[in-house]
Amino acid sequence: MSDSATATPEPAESRTRHFADILNPLFWHDDFHKMDRMFEWACTLVRAAGVKDTGWDSYAESLALLTDLTHLMHIDLPNDNFPQPADTKARLALISYCHVLEMDFPYELLANLLRLCLNLKYAMTPFSHLNQPVYKKINGVRAIVRIAPASPEKKIKEIIELSAKAGVPEVGTALKGIYNPTIRNAVYHSDYAIHDNSMHLLSGNYLSNKNGILTPQITFDELAETTNDAFAFHSALLALWRRARNSCTDFRGKFLPYDRHYKGVLEFMFEGDTLIGFRVYWPNGTLSTCTRSENGQSWAQNIHFNPDGSINFFVGLFARHPGSFSPCVEHDADPVYALVPGTDKRPYWPSVLEGYEL
Repeated sequence: MSDSATATPEPAESRTRHFADILNPLFWHDDFHKMDRMFEWACTLVRAAGVKDTGWDSYAESLALLTDLTHLMHIDLPNDNFPQPADTKARLALISYCHVLEMDFPYELLANLLRLCLNLKYAMTPFSHLNQPVYKKINGVRAIVRIAPASPEKKIKEIIELSAKAGVPEVGTALKGIYNPTIRNAVYHSDYAIHDNSMHLLSGNYLSNKNGILTPQITFDELAETTNDAFAFHSALLALWRRARNSCTDFRGKFLPYDRHYKGVLEFMFEGDTLIGFRVYWPNGTLSTCTRSENGQSWAQNIHFNPDGSINFFVGLFARHPGSFSPCVEHDADPVYALVPGTDKRPYWPSVLEGYEL
């Protein structure tokens, strides 16, 4: 691959901007001003999940791998160990490309952003309905031995359908455009060879955009166009996601009347300027918490997930004789919210339903 056409995870700024313009409308919708929708938006941004220790976040590992591969592609390779450095960089680019296509995070983020646009709830596993059980006979009995997760093709098809319903079909079109199953399958099945500034497919053919023909040979220039667009799409999505997580600082230290029935009060949580989760205070002293830190560690307390993957809460004990304020508070008692961790202050349910500071 020539130096001018090397496919690396650092795409051209113009292509990143192109995809950012397509994806940007997903990151804010007027309905997000509503308290319940803002909560679902926050769940999407922090990838709300259960309890996981540091070192169990596949997306953090993916970012580390792609960073490593990028650095390797920018090293001046010694000729005695790498007699064909352009070929080596092409192989690294192909590994990066296929890894980007296989990551769960981009698909799940897109699906949940589109779900929000359609007034649906956040889902921890938005593609679980596409998974397929794998059966095997055990002692003569047909049993499920594992669940095969949805393929990228199925996820892309779902996102295309969601984007059409949400009125942003260009999102699905862009995602479909960066996915080339011929290249992906050739790499993952070791069914290709790098030679003479080209990728040679040992089975199957590639539709050349340049020549308009099916060919088993992909020049490095065309390969760079395909892989760089995938890197540009992912870079745009990642940048917008990070920007959105850093756009919530106006809510730092604010308490929001979230649940009008149980009278839950919502507080967003931050690491520096980055949104990492939320707390919900209930009027019987119960506290629900859900966070995912920058290092991938996630924590959930008094939270459970519905069968569809949406978030629900354990609100503690209900009152035996509830009054009109909340099912969690006795008719002759006052609501008592938990202390804000690290302080001696308690939130309250405001008379005017808007955010406040203590």
